[in-house]
Formats: sequence, structure tokens, C-alpha cells
Amino acid sequence: MPSLPVRFFPTVDHISATSRRLAVAYAVDPSRASSRTRQRSLISSLLFLAVAACMLLSAAPARAQLLWPLCCIGATNALGQQKIDQGNYQEAIDIFSCVMYSNPQSIDAYRGRAEAKLLLNRYSDAYADYALLTAEVIPEQPGAPDTILASYDTRLAASPNNVPALTGASFARWAFFDYSGSLSLVGTLLSLNSNNLYAKLFRGSNRFFLGQNVSGGEADLNAAISQSPYNPHVRYIVADAYTYAQPDPYRAYTEASYALQWGLDTPRVHAILAASHFANNDPSSAAYHLDQHIDLVTDDLDYTSSLAPGGSKTLDLVPYQTYQIPLAVTAGQTVSIRTSGPSEEIYDTILVVLDGYGNPVTGNDDFTDYFAGFDWVAPSTGTYYMRVTSFEGVGTGEIVVQRL
Repeated sequence: MPSLPVRFFPTVDHISATSRRLAVAYAVDPSRASSRTRQRSLISSLLFLAVAACMLLSAAPARAQLLWPLCCIGATNALGQQKIDQGNYQEAIDIFSCVMYSNPQSIDAYRGRAEAKLLLNRYSDAYADYALLTAEVIPEQPGAPDTILASYDTRLAASPNNVPALTGASFARWAFFDYSGSLSLVGTLLSLNSNNLYAKLFRGSNRFFLGQNVSGGEADLNAAISQSPYNPHVRYIVADAYTYAQPDPYRAYTEASYALQWGLDTPRVHAILAASHFANNDPSSAAYHLDQHIDLVTDDLDYTSSLAPGGSKTLDLVPYQTYQIPLAVTAGQTVSIRTSGPSEEIYDTILVVLDGYGNPVTGNDDFTDYFAGFDWVAPSTGTYYMRVTSFEGVGTGEIVVQRL
């Protein structure tokens, strides 16, 4: 099993634990944090008072005001897009992050920041912005995906060969499961530049998910690796394709392990590794990665009463919330759990079972379709603890957990 890198969470004063995820998600790039810290240390107290006054006058949500940096003054989505068009992608990321501080419901900020990250070949980070969109925006604005796609259609109608628009649009369609639409757009990118790493990689992924020209898709994925062998984001997309499109557990494990070793300690990478271990009959290692996945997406751990055989619980989930449910068992007893989702928002669940010492012992991701569940023989008598949430922690709505 690959060694785990140290997680990085910027330390921000006056931010509660439940606000940390938004603080990290909306922050400017961590690689620039030290220089920004030094710059802020030189700003006079008078300037800080001026910024504080601006914060008080702002209509931004309270949690956004907590982190409003001086560099965010004047940030707009239009300015962020201008930076993309100029090729200043990191500046665009910073600007879109600032817009997300002031307005966490700004659809275009998520779209724009993901587009800029794609153009820097940071595909996992771009996908994380779409996951954040699912958690933070779609519950309030269900039409957000259509809004994003329509905005890209407008840009491409005006400029059909616009590379940033083609890149962002193809990725949005891939993220929203429109693989045919994405495939067409990456084909246009490759007609403009046959060495476009992003287009080559995602043509392979789309071919895999569509089951069309799979051998060509495999060649695309391998060519992308050859072109950028040490990019963990490339390895992640390849691992994703070999897990959820054309399953090859050994290949998926190899690629996801590289991604993890090279810095992508993400929920999706751990889910891929868990699936690989399950396929190779290693449930203990799979449970470890399920536990890592759930830990990464949990800001709020809610405790419930015990779930007895024949019982069920209907749980109301919000993003980044996990429920912990005690399970009293006897040695040799078969414990059978099923999850389901009566609400359309949650269609994908994930769970793990911990022993009394907090060690993961079993779990599951896609047991029935996208819903988690398991049949497990308890090794000893005692109380175990099941943690259950939506996949990647982005779901909003009800789930039903049943013990048969």
C-alpha cells in the first residue's frame, strides 16, 4: 500500500471547524499562501481597519466575510474570464475564488475556476469545483448545470475554435455524464492541436464510458501518460476510467496509487482504491480507503441510536455530513445493511464499519447500483459503528438505512 502524504489544511484564524471546508475551497492557491502571509504582515493597521469596514458594508454571507482578503477587492467573474483569455490562469483562479468568497451561489465562479484549472492540467482540482457546485449551489439552483452548458454554447457559437471554451465545455459535459457531447468537443480540440494533453486524455475517458472504440480509448489514455507521466491528475483520470467505465482493478489500483503518492489525497482517489481492493478480495484494505474517503468529506458527524435487525432509519443529509450508527452484533452473526434514496438528490451512498477502537473492518460503495450496503459476518461480539453518507459528501436529501 502506498504511503500517505501529509494533508494540507491552511490554518485560518477565527474560522470554525464547520467553516473550514469553505475556507479551503475558496482560498487562493495554497502554493502562494506564504508570500501572501508575508505581504499581509506588512500592511498597516489602518488598512486593516479599512478592509474591515468594507467587510461590514458588504452584503456577502457571514462565512464569506470571515476570510475576505484584501486582494479580492474589485474581483468579478468578467475579470476572471478576461484573465483566462489572456492566458493568466492562476490569476483567474484567484479572482474566481474571490467571487466565491463574496457570493457562494455564483454559478459562473465555479465554472470559471474549474476552466482555469483545466487549462493548467489540474483535472482533479477542476472536478472538485464541480463537486463543490453540487454541494453548495445545486440545492438552491437545480438548473445550474443547464446554465453552465448554455453559457458555453453561447461562447462557442460566437467563437467555435475558442480553446478555453472548448476545454471547459467538454469537461462540463463529461462531469454531467454527457460523454457523447464531450467526445465531440474534445475531437474539435484535437483537430486544432493533435498534442493537446487534455483532449487526448478525455477522448480516451469518453470512449471508455461510451464503450465506443475502447482500444482507441486505451491508446489515448496511454498516450496521455506518455506525454505527462508524472502528472497525478492524468493518472487520476486514467484510474477513474478503469474503475467506472471499463473495469480493470489492477490497472485502476496502479494509476490511483500514483495519483495518491504524488499528492491527490482526494475522496475520489480513495474510492477508486477501495473498489480495486474489493475486486481483488482484500476487504480490509478496501475498508481503510472507504474510511479515508468518508473522513475527507465529513465536517459534521451526527450520532444516532443503535440499528437493530429488522430496523431502519431515515436520515436527512446535508453536504459534508456523516451519520454514525451503532450496530450491536454477536460473533458469527451475519449483518446485512442496505441503503436507498427516496429523494432524487441522493442517488449514491458510501459507508464503512468501525470496530470499538475506530479501526475500519468492512464497508461498501456500489453494492446495489450506486447505493452502498453489505453482508458481513461479525468476527466477535460487541458494538460496531457504521458511518454512512453520500458519495463525496455532496448530497442533499434523505437516505434510508435498513438492517435486514
